[in-house]
Amino acid sequence: MSNTIGFSHFRRFAHFPEIDLGNITILVGGNNSGKSTLVKALLLCIDNMRLMTAGTKENAFVSMSPKFRFDANEWHDVKIKTFSRAIHNKPTRSLDLLDDELSLPTEMRFVFTLGTFKFVIQVAGDRDKDEVTGDVTSLSIEDRENMVKFDVDYRGRVMQYSVLGSTTERETLAKRLYNEYVSAKASLEKLSDAGEDLSVISSQSEKVTSLEKRIAEIVNPDGDELPDDFDYASALKKRFLDFVRQRYTYTTWDLPFEDYGDIINENLFVHIIGNFIGFANNPGKALPTGIADPEEEAAAVQEWMHVQEVRSVLHEEVDKIRKSQDDLRRLISNICVEYITAHAANQNTIYNTADRNDYIAQTVHEFMRAKISKGQKEYTFVTDWMQKFEVGSDFEIISIDGEAYRVKIKDEDNTSVNLADKGMGSIQLMILLLRLATILRNYQPRNIVTLEDNDALRYPAIIIEEPEQNLHPKVQSKLADLFLYLNQEYHCRFLIETHSEYIIRKTQVDVAEKKYVNAQELNDNNPFKVYYFPSDDTKPYEMVYRTDGCFENDFGEGFFDEAEKLAFKIL
Repeated sequence: MSNTIGFSHFRRFAHFPEIDLGNITILVGGNNSGKSTLVKALLLCIDNMRLMTAGTKENAFVSMSPKFRFDANEWHDVKIKTFSRAIHNKPTRSLDLLDDELSLPTEMRFVFTLGTFKFVIQVAGDRDKDEVTGDVTSLSIEDRENMVKFDVDYRGRVMQYSVLGSTTERETLAKRLYNEYVSAKASLEKLSDAGEDLSVISSQSEKVTSLEKRIAEIVNPDGDELPDDFDYASALKKRFLDFVRQRYTYTTWDLPFEDYGDIINENLFVHIIGNFIGFANNPGKALPTGIADPEEEAAAVQEWMHVQEVRSVLHEEVDKIRKSQDDLRRLISNICVEYITAHAANQNTIYNTADRNDYIAQTVHEFMRAKISKGQKEYTFVTDWMQKFEVGSDFEIISIDGEAYRVKIKDEDNTSVNLADKGMGSIQLMILLLRLATILRNYQPRNIVTLEDNDALRYPAIIIEEPEQNLHPKVQSKLADLFLYLNQEYHCRFLIETHSEYIIRKTQVDVAEKKYVNAQELNDNNPFKVYYFPSDDTKPYEMVYRTDGCFENDFGEGFFDEAEKLAFKIL
């Protein structure tokens, strides 16, 4: 299952649609188009999910809303700092879909998927105050492996437990029909190109037409007239994705808003599921009797009977709920997200570890602390890619009294120079390689309990801002090879924010060289996803690869077309 992220009323976006993140996801677009907004939203969600706790019994989540922090920097310094800086700054409709009034928003919503879990967090605050936290007004945990869902509405003081029902029959039909249609179309084209007998071509053409009629019944239930150039495959693919997003139906029970947790400062998300276990195992209050007003007594008895019914349902489900809690606990404890921010290269010859603002010094220091030595695979990774990037053949890090470092780069003739003397591009690449090697060392050897369908999340997800800084085009294109290598060999996943046309071009070449048979094979195996962020207020959209490496759709003006326009002016 894909990881996803979406949000509403956060920074520049009134509504950012939930998008899939691939193994190597690349964000491109103009300045101030919102690429970093997506990165910040994802980091804020992951960090707060790991950070929020249920508190003590005296300050448990039933007495007040949990706090969503915008200044959290335990893992990543996202530099949002306050609710007022995070909230969308233009009038828009509220998150209540029934409210059509336009006003400045005072709450935001984050929707994200990690493995088989989907989370929804709604956060409210005062946009006129510089507060570093917002109040979590509602929180949802959907476990698509165990087919259960847990909701807490802090504002309405309600908890809900839901059992998910699958509606995958339509999804399966659409996928099967898509594969059959794409294959039939490909066969028809081959028959035509080969000059087959007209009767054979006619028979295959009739099959394609029959399939198009079946597709039209799914994608065009109103029977509207379709244009001659209607793309049946793309329309069915879009409908299939709609089925996937609407995959589950719910049978829901409301519960009293109570706290049954007994672990102080337990992770809030784990604690919430524990509350449902506690509710199932708690005998509850006695049947209410002796109330003077008959109507009030009847209402109290009815409420008591409802609670007992829900308690009975949860008691039968408690083993499944407990497994969901265990899976979530392992998921949260094993999330690996590294953030390599855009940073300036400097030409210092000595890197002082006490300078916390020197990114190069801290990178070298962390590499040395990881105790990576010559001959080990992480060290060999660095030297191999140094040669591919033409930085040098080897390197040496010299400690100066344990308080600073000097980095030497060796060339093929065994001469060496300070890293600072190799040029800004080589410095930039060397720091990237040392940082990546440290990540590989920190995460790969870990003995992690299997997470079943969430197992891939134990490998690092690496977010990189503008890795192309100071690099010439040839080297920029090789960055795509580096990311692909780390994904295939070490299972690393990447989210890359870039302005580099050359990185994108190289992914297109990689796709074309795979010679995928059809769109389905490409979608199943292509590790790359590219999203384009327009500079205007229109929503970002995915650039869809074709089997020949080209994109089905176009970038906005100012990206791929800029070099072409300048060349045309010269001519």
